[in-house]
Amino acid sequence: MEEIRSRKWMVLLTVSLGLFMALLDATIVNIAVPAIMTEMEAGVTRVSWVLNAYNLGLLALILAVGRLSDRLGQKRVFLAGLTLFTGFSLACGLAPSIDWLILFRVGQSVGAAALIPVSLSILLGVFPARQHGLATGLWGGIGAVAAALGPTIGGALTQYASWNWIFFVNVPIGAAGIAFVLTFVPEHRRATRGGLDPLGIGLSAAGIFALTLALIQGNGWGWTSPVILGLLVGAAALLVTWVLWELRTPSPLFDLRLFGDRVFAGASGGMLVMGLSMMGSMFLLVIYMVNVLGYSELEAAVAVTPMPALGALLAPLVGKLLDHVSPRVPAAVGMLAMAAGLLLLRQLEPTATLWDVSWRTLLLGAGLGFAMPSLAIAGMSAVPHHAGGAGSGVINWARQMGFVLGVALLVAVFSHSMTASMTDAVGRAETIVDRQAGVPAPAKTAIMTTIEHNVAAASASPGQTVNGLDPLAGAPPAAGASGAPTAAGGALQDALRTKLTSVFVAARSDAFDLPLLVAACVALLGVAPALLLGPRRAPAQRGGGDEPRSPLADVV
Repeated sequence: MEEIRSRKWMVLLTVSLGLFMALLDATIVNIAVPAIMTEMEAGVTRVSWVLNAYNLGLLALILAVGRLSDRLGQKRVFLAGLTLFTGFSLACGLAPSIDWLILFRVGQSVGAAALIPVSLSILLGVFPARQHGLATGLWGGIGAVAAALGPTIGGALTQYASWNWIFFVNVPIGAAGIAFVLTFVPEHRRATRGGLDPLGIGLSAAGIFALTLALIQGNGWGWTSPVILGLLVGAAALLVTWVLWELRTPSPLFDLRLFGDRVFAGASGGMLVMGLSMMGSMFLLVIYMVNVLGYSELEAAVAVTPMPALGALLAPLVGKLLDHVSPRVPAAVGMLAMAAGLLLLRQLEPTATLWDVSWRTLLLGAGLGFAMPSLAIAGMSAVPHHAGGAGSGVINWARQMGFVLGVALLVAVFSHSMTASMTDAVGRAETIVDRQAGVPAPAKTAIMTTIEHNVAAASASPGQTVNGLDPLAGAPPAAGASGAPTAAGGALQDALRTKLTSVFVAARSDAFDLPLLVAACVALLGVAPALLLGPRRAPAQRGGGDEPRSPLADVV
């Protein structure tokens, strides 16, 4: 065992390579969508499935693969996942069509479903119990950096190479990771009870797939459409059946009774809330920076880089602190910091600079650095050693599901807010037009018709925001009393355009207030599960003796 622990830093490097790639690829594709659309000659709906396929596969399989690692061994499952992920990354870069690219992304997600949960289990096995907080902090910091740097790295690779390189970059990293796994990660077996529970795996995967698909497509297909309602009903039926089966079978996929432990329940709930408030708000923040502030996608991605940088810096420090104090306070502080950061982002004006955005995101980074390792180490401390892989799978699944829920919820709120904001702006525009002296009544009617048409066209576009919207685009030239265009009429129309443009820019900016407020409230709600974490568990409570039994105690 001492020999294994002497290699813990190389094991950390090894699993970090896999974890970084898996979480990076959940967001790296976003910024390459326009380039993929152009080269593949595919519409936005089909290209969106390059993103959706990855999230669907990851969420559907992450629980099952966590359990599989408890049965077959963490090294074997991690190695298989890394090999699959690397191979399908190469295939994605070489994909001849959009359909093949979507299929290969599903293959990538199978590998990622092994890398994310098993990486934490491996780390907790090779680090001694007195350093579990440090190990979890490092794991959380790596995950935070990977997820948040995806758009920045994707933008740089797309701009200076090609979109294919967002996938090719994984190949040398994956190859090095495979060599490191074979060299440094120990083989082991656990005294895991029962079999693999194939029925439980099938029911959970199918139910989660249906639920995730409904959440991803709800805003696009319509929440009351027959397809979405059918998916939600089907997901509910499958997941209820799964719960009933898990409570009866002698070898469940995951022992659901563990949710009766307030620490595990609080950690899982906290991860869900953290993912929901963080990912949804970051998704909208990038849209705000591009469509309201007028920055490029790459500039927007760079502006939020301080957030993951600070999160990565704090996570291992907080993790080390967790080896001595209760996770309750750091987790609650993290949630409060996230809420404060989101409330500050609501104060952004259409004239905001990149620095105005960046310093506000630092609070989000601080919240991430405090909350993620605290929730992860608390949750894993409540899981029996023989179920470490399954427990890690649940905690990671909660975070990833939070990401999907966050985007679905906040985009729905944003759509409603944008509609209301634009309706109000049209009313204010009508007041401005009515007060214009020297403009004939028929001309005022024509102007309002043009404004309503342009706003409707903008609202029908992706994201419901169009940078540089001209409310008077397409309006007939301003005319004098004789009906002929005049220089004075043109100047009057230009002045009117300036007034109206400021109204609609402010309206687009205001539309982001409500979803950011909702995200802040969700983060505040996360304080409740954080407080469930309770005091720090003494070693004796986690397994007895001076040092709890390691998950890798059964090394072969």
